[in-house]
Amino acid sequence: MVDYHRSSSSSSNSDSGRASRTFPFYDQDGPGEGRGVPCNLEAERSVIGALLLHPDSVGDVSQVLRATDFYQPRHRLVYAAVLRCFDQNATADPILVEEALVRENQLDEAGGRDYLLDLAACVVSAAGVLYHAEIIREKAILRSLLETTLDISRMAYESNTEARALLDEAERRIFEIARVAMTSDIKDVSSILQDTFNRIELLRERAGRLTGLETGFHDLDDMTSGLQGGELIILAARPSMGKTSLALNLTERVAGRGGGVVLFSLEMSGQQIIQNMLCARAQIDGLAMRKGRITDAEMRRLQDEAAGLYESDLFVDDSAGLTVTGVRAKCRRLKARHDIKLVVIDYLQLLSAGGRVESRQQEISTISRALKSLARELNVPVVALSQLNRDVENRDDHRPRMSDLRESGAIEQDADVIMLLHREEYYKPTEQNAGLAQLIIAKQRNGPTGEVSLRFFRNFMRFENFQRRSEPIG
Repeated sequence: MVDYHRSSSSSSNSDSGRASRTFPFYDQDGPGEGRGVPCNLEAERSVIGALLLHPDSVGDVSQVLRATDFYQPRHRLVYAAVLRCFDQNATADPILVEEALVRENQLDEAGGRDYLLDLAACVVSAAGVLYHAEIIREKAILRSLLETTLDISRMAYESNTEARALLDEAERRIFEIARVAMTSDIKDVSSILQDTFNRIELLRERAGRLTGLETGFHDLDDMTSGLQGGELIILAARPSMGKTSLALNLTERVAGRGGGVVLFSLEMSGQQIIQNMLCARAQIDGLAMRKGRITDAEMRRLQDEAAGLYESDLFVDDSAGLTVTGVRAKCRRLKARHDIKLVVIDYLQLLSAGGRVESRQQEISTISRALKSLARELNVPVVALSQLNRDVENRDDHRPRMSDLRESGAIEQDADVIMLLHREEYYKPTEQNAGLAQLIIAKQRNGPTGEVSLRFFRNFMRFENFQRRSEPIG
């Protein structure tokens, strides 16, 4: 079996013709001499021949291969004609495939009638057709990677290309190849039932315990059973409600319980984040810290809390101009190296989709879909902070709604959980609502909606369980 087609050598009459993409690195003399473009022409002939001889295999093969996966251009044309016959409920035998090619004026380009007959005659059964299809798919992925690396190399030589823009483009191209390669097969209901009952048995064994990451906020954990892997969780609020403080509290609580967490901050530096975390943990007034008015006792508390943070699996990325592709790349690496359990992004509207987009709504849609895809791929909860629009300010009660999300359509659809943070004391301070915060669960795909009360200590930017108001916090 031939695994590589030498692009510099002549091929048989049946396989003559240029491939749709040339690979200059492989055509040059020097270090690359003797290597060929990744392809397997024998597997390509075998698959098409099997489909012409046994058209009932087309449905299975079409789940694995696209026409563009074939290296030889004439094979692409023939396979595309086979798929057209299949789509029209016609048997994809050599005669009907020939007619399909004639209608598109492609018969000669595809090798003619004799070549179709030769393809059908080169196999005796369709027994290995799916195995051969996987070989073709594998070679197509390798060619896509090769094409991308060649393009990136060419762009790197161009003096007008910025390094960061090139990195973003490289990551985008590579992850697009990975996304296409990660096909999800249709599952038989029996296998899904087995997985479902395995999950139910696990839940029975863990009855009363959380199924997701514990946040330490008891009412929130009761309502959600913890932050669930694979879910996109939106935490939204108007400015000054404390959403970043709540996100930092969640981050350090999960990290403190042994779960690796990565926090992407597009608003604050890493130093500011850690300073705020230390204030919250050590119960020190943030303004006093910024002015340097810290007592010896407070300094000792800060040092003690710093030691606890030092031992946690917490990662902070405060890169400016971060793209969603960059976030995915970094999360994949952290998952592989440190098995992170939670991703936090502050905040969604400051991320860039990368590349050109037609509108801001389209960009937000791209970002939210990518974050949901990331949550599912890594099987971790992704908590993304989001801004609310000014409609909240125009209502008498100032209570946020899901429709207040900026560019809300895509976010509402993609999110599994939407939490809206509200503090009435910000608008109408009274003795009764002092320090009171409501976390409104406006959407929960797999659970109830409702409201969770929290206590907010603004001086040191810390949220606590509501029922512990009269108790010392910590």
